[in-house]
This record gives sequence, structure tokens and C-alpha cells, in this order.
Amino acid sequence: MAARLLLFAALLGCLPVAGSARTPPELPGEALAICLLSPAAGPEVHGRVQAVSPLADPTIFARGQFEEIRLERGDQVLWKQRSNGIEPLEGPIAWPLPPLRPGEKLLLRLRPAGISGDNFANVEVVGASASTLNDTARLRQALGRDPAAWRRAVIQALDGARTAEALALLFDVNGPSSPELNALRREVHDRACDAAILGRTDPASP
Repeated sequence: MAARLLLFAALLGCLPVAGSARTPPELPGEALAICLLSPAAGPEVHGRVQAVSPLADPTIFARGQFEEIRLERGDQVLWKQRSNGIEPLEGPIAWPLPPLRPGEKLLLRLRPAGISGDNFANVEVVGASASTLNDTARLRQALGRDPAAWRRAVIQALDGARTAEALALLFDVNGPSSPELNALRREVHDRACDAAILGRTDPASP
């Protein structure tokens, strides 16, 4: 089990925070490591970090504390949540918008606590194919409220190299709770991204 968790953690990417939108592209932007657990961030596609979600309503969950989190489409802010100035945002957030459609793309933007201005980590959230969204929805419904079944489903997804599905189920805010399942969540949360290599994105905001 420990070896499996180490592999799980190694599969997680580290999302670099973009530099200020006011910083010219030729100048180095501020680089901070953001560990996005759900939806699971994958490799860059056309220069942008992308997370293909197997759930139409993925939980938003990144390690650490944040001043602001947004979901955008083009120039339109569809949803945002800001800290109250005393307590930063922390922990999982239920999907705040209508369910993702197959292939739908939204920009998830996260500003870490203590970072001012327009410094956001940007990741493009993409709805998976219709078949994947339907299959995962049926699986979640079949799992019901049985913590042992959820834990088995997470491990099976991991063993099948379906990391995005494993993380989506593991950190789903609608999932059940049990000592064993919560221990798995803590283990993955604590190990995730620790060994990732910090990169840097283009500081220009989309």
C-alpha cells in the first residue's frame, strides 16, 4: 500500500503560479508551487496546464491557503470566492457551477495567500468525453455511501493508471467518510507534489 501511495503522489503534478499580468513576458515572473489535487492537473497542452475532469462536478481542492479562487470563461468571471481578510480559503470546495459538458473548457485561477495583485495559478479545466463523464457518474451512483466501496474504487482506478478518476473520487466532497478512507485522503494530501519540479508559466494572463 505504501508503494502504491508513493506512486500516486509521484503522478501528481505541481502547477506553477503565473507572474503578474503587468510583468512583461520577457521578465521572470514570480514562481510558486501550487499542488492541485482535484481536478487533477496534467501536462501542459499548447502551453497551458490542463486538467481533464472525469466528473461533471469536480471538487476544487489544492493544497495550501488561498486569497482568491476563480472560474472564468474568456473574459467573463463565472464564479469567484475570496478570503474575508482574516481567514484564507482552505480545503475542498464543491463545484459551484452547472455540470461540465463534454469538452467544455473553463479557466481555474488560484491566488495563494500572501500573494497580491494579479498573480494567479492558471489551469484549464476540461470536461472529459461524454462516455467518461457518464461512466464516472454511474460509478459514483453505484458506490452509494459505502466507504469501503469508495476506497476500492480509488485503488482500482489507480491500479488502472486512471489517476484523474482516482483523485476525483478520493476528494469528492459528496463522498462518504470512514477512518480508512480519511487516512488515504490524508496520506495522498500530505505526500502529493513534494518531489515535483517547480516550473514557470508565461506571466501574461489569458
